[in-house]
Amino acid sequence: MLLLNYRPVLRQPTGIGVYANAVLQVLQGLPHVLIPGGEEGTAHQRLKRLAWSQFELPRLARRHHASLIFTPAPEGYLGPQVISQVVMVHDLRPISYPERSLQSLYFRAWVPPLLKEAHHVLTNSCFTAREIQRCTGIPDERITVIPLGYDTEVFRPGSIPLESQGRPYLLHVGQAYPHKNLRRLIQAFAQVVQHHPVLKLVLAGKPHAKESHQLQLLVAELGLQQCVEFRPYVPYAELPDLYRGALALVYPSLCEGFGLPVLEAMACGTPVITSEGSGTEEVAGDAALLVDPADVDVLGSAMLCMIDQQILRDEYQRRGLRRAAQFNWKNTALATQNVLAKLS
Repeated sequence: MLLLNYRPVLRQPTGIGVYANAVLQVLQGLPHVLIPGGEEGTAHQRLKRLAWSQFELPRLARRHHASLIFTPAPEGYLGPQVISQVVMVHDLRPISYPERSLQSLYFRAWVPPLLKEAHHVLTNSCFTAREIQRCTGIPDERITVIPLGYDTEVFRPGSIPLESQGRPYLLHVGQAYPHKNLRRLIQAFAQVVQHHPVLKLVLAGKPHAKESHQLQLLVAELGLQQCVEFRPYVPYAELPDLYRGALALVYPSLCEGFGLPVLEAMACGTPVITSEGSGTEEVAGDAALLVDPADVDVLGSAMLCMIDQQILRDEYQRRGLRRAAQFNWKNTALATQNVLAKLS
């Protein structure tokens, strides 16, 4: 019996939740018990979930005679592993780029011992697997890399919606964490907009408690209030049109386990500019324009090249579609199911 611990899946899912929901139907083909999620993701809820994971999760597993617990996030209980655990690690960014936050504290204090004690660890890229080994020293045979996917019926080329056919825009999708590197993106855009005054930068994603205010101050300081649009969380059904309408997705993250927006944008036929040196490079291959995310001038030049050169945009559109065709949620789900079936 498999216990599916979906407590970490939030009401408005981002990367972890999108993955968890995408593989759920296939995982439910195994004998299982499902613990649903649906929280808002507040710090208070995280603390309550931490206590629940430590004390109630193993009790619940014993009560249902589960032989294995799967959590689609790096959460679980510490101590003697009476019921074996498998966890999914999307990235270790809160360790590599820590903030003064409960999340960073949790990752630094709780996640390494959890991964060392877990029976098996799933992750989404070879980059993240190396990060896990660097932080924990666990051997290769206890880690399985399973790339993420995308909904091929949702994210695909299509007509550009009328509301996107007006003012041209560059797009970033993702919550405004500091490691997303939005400050440098805004600074680089300030260079670009001098050559293209009608251009917009759309920053779509959940605000960050501290960083979002600083980003708004930076936009005001640079005089970009009419050029930079902050959009809150974008519902899943609206994402494809947002991608399709953009001149390019610009995703200069400093550290990314995978970078799902990179894959989704490529699948929609949107050219991509993203970072070299982390999971985004692994996902993009040669299908995106790769840049040093710490260099504002390089980032600005890449955006100008993509805007000014239709031939370049067409080429990266073709490459992106070919690359995206190598990924899908069905393969991700079946690979996850195979690992769990062998271990349970």
